[in-house]
Amino acid sequence: MIRTSSARRLIAAGAFLSLAFSGSAPAALAGDLAEPPVLASKNGALNLLMVARAAPISTFPDYSATGWVFDICERPARFAATCPASDKNKNPYAGVRLQLRQGDLLKVRLVNALPPIKDSGHATEPGHAFLALDPINIHTHGMLVSPHGPGADGAYGDNVFVMTLNPKNGPMPADSHAHSDVRYGYTDYSIKIPAGHPSGLFWFHPHIHGIALNQVSAGLSGIITVGALEDYVCKNASCASFFKSLPVRHIILKDAQILKDGVLLDEEEPSFCDPAQASGEPPRKGSCPGVKSSDEDGGDYTGGRWYFTLNGQPYPSIPVKSPGGEIWRITTASGSVSYDLGLWNPKQQRNMVVQVLSVDGVAVQPGQGISLGDLRQIGGAKVKPVACPGITSAATDGAPLCVRRLLMMPSSRVELWVTYRDADDRPAQPSGEETAILRTAGFETGPDGDSWPAIDLANVQFKGSGAETPAPQALTIAPDALTYREPTDVNASLLAANTAVGVDPSCHALPQGHSRRVFFNAPTSDPDAFGLGYEELDAHGAPVPGTFMDVKEFDPSRPTICLPLGPRNTPVHEKWELVNLAGEDHNFHIHQVKFRLLTHDEISGAILPGSDRGSGILHDNIPLQHADGVCNSVADWRNGACTAHPVTVDIPFAIAGDFVYHCHILEHEDGGMMARIRVRPSNDPPQMRGTRPLASQ
Repeated sequence: MIRTSSARRLIAAGAFLSLAFSGSAPAALAGDLAEPPVLASKNGALNLLMVARAAPISTFPDYSATGWVFDICERPARFAATCPASDKNKNPYAGVRLQLRQGDLLKVRLVNALPPIKDSGHATEPGHAFLALDPINIHTHGMLVSPHGPGADGAYGDNVFVMTLNPKNGPMPADSHAHSDVRYGYTDYSIKIPAGHPSGLFWFHPHIHGIALNQVSAGLSGIITVGALEDYVCKNASCASFFKSLPVRHIILKDAQILKDGVLLDEEEPSFCDPAQASGEPPRKGSCPGVKSSDEDGGDYTGGRWYFTLNGQPYPSIPVKSPGGEIWRITTASGSVSYDLGLWNPKQQRNMVVQVLSVDGVAVQPGQGISLGDLRQIGGAKVKPVACPGITSAATDGAPLCVRRLLMMPSSRVELWVTYRDADDRPAQPSGEETAILRTAGFETGPDGDSWPAIDLANVQFKGSGAETPAPQALTIAPDALTYREPTDVNASLLAANTAVGVDPSCHALPQGHSRRVFFNAPTSDPDAFGLGYEELDAHGAPVPGTFMDVKEFDPSRPTICLPLGPRNTPVHEKWELVNLAGEDHNFHIHQVKFRLLTHDEISGAILPGSDRGSGILHDNIPLQHADGVCNSVADWRNGACTAHPVTVDIPFAIAGDFVYHCHILEHEDGGMMARIRVRPSNDPPQMRGTRPLASQ
């Protein structure tokens, strides 16, 4: 077991276990927020049995619902297919945390014990009847690891092109359009964490195209932490002494729609409840009541309830007892819901200021002197930066990032320093007990999009008194975002895995100055579906003839993009322009990379690309604002029928293999808004491959 420093405190420390759940307390259905149970690596390895199964969910008052959960334990025996009863998590819907270190080997035997799916709309489509069999796989979201196929031991890497079926559910139909390796019973995974991997917050979830929403909505997910917070927060002595006093919370945001008969609706419906609290409706403490939908194809959800949980608990209390506040590590594990997250101070009638320490698993450190305007650009729509109170240009090693609100679309993660603040927004001791409400204000994703409801998520009490160490105005952060914009150490650690992937001579590097453009919209052939389009741009931004692919649904049989790594299999950078032509927002995500957003000055050439000013935040998902106007096709956009709001990103490809990019609103991903990408070793002569030393040497 990896232990925290004796000077650090972990909330609900009794939940921290050594590779098992024995001794964990019963699930907290109300009261204080409980930490997710933890399984930690030991001696460089974490060897797990992970069983996907149906299980009762006891966290929803007044309903007896059944969800899908992961039973996870240290692998008890070579052929075991179940975890010992003593090791089972008492609240498996909440999710668990896997604690890893750089250089670890994560080994998982994934067993499918799920029942068939009864309400998958995509299972009725031609060639997709196999989805009703409820196949499963796992994806380690945000991690820079190899997506390799089966090795000599038969184990896969972070590979989404494999699926495991429960043999009891029947065989794969002969006419299936699966385009994946198909296995029965179980699949083994062997995922090596590179020595140069960033420390931070990640998560795992199924990634079966067509039923990803069903499986995640039913509860199948958990979180992963790599390294320790001390690796990137308060590395200087004065800040470190204060940091030791701060407890750490891990918060997993999930939502579940429960019908009046207690059935969990895994094919979620955005119109399940009203977006805002209705007149006479009780306060929305962790849930909202089902209503009769006004949508043309909507249903009647009266008598049901939509729950929004933290670690499986609806509207828990969060007592902040440390005088310096706490570190909150938050993961959005909802399938499609977007959260407009804020910490509401009812006395001050405004959201409190919090400091953002990390985004999507990489510590943030914008360059010194960066403007709020540039911060908004490199943070995308996720962060709405405000000036950090009391900070001068020389106060920290880099500019801290402070916000009052965060847009957390599905899959996004943030790590925050949360502490009580006075009327001037400076860290302060509360006078007695002060309260705040962690809430989502509700979010509209556009004229053709969804209205996600406003919900109070948790009651927060600040009880600290008598500072142990004077609080700084901001915590200092290591420049990890600057480091990992060039993932040379990750790439070098995976040199053998990259070299083992077969060379594809048909994969060509972009010519100097060229870039790629990806379109997000509904296919013209099916306006009720979702799809992606593509074209290459020349050095002047003009489309390269012969490269345009119109918006279409996901085709898993062939990659849309194929590129080689750089000379001697070094990382290669590409510039992508993401253009959303739809009338609703999307959330771009790509596997196996971290990318950064280019500022307007970088795009225009006013400053050199890659300057520190534009490199302080890295992402693995980013919101894309809907277009203004109506564009039913790319041709409509070219003719000026709508105005899009493109986002331009710099992507350093460092890992070879086949993986995907897609919208991480899972309704959209399942509906076809995904594409396959192929990265291959460089086309160097054989004697030049696999001969490079570690970049850090």
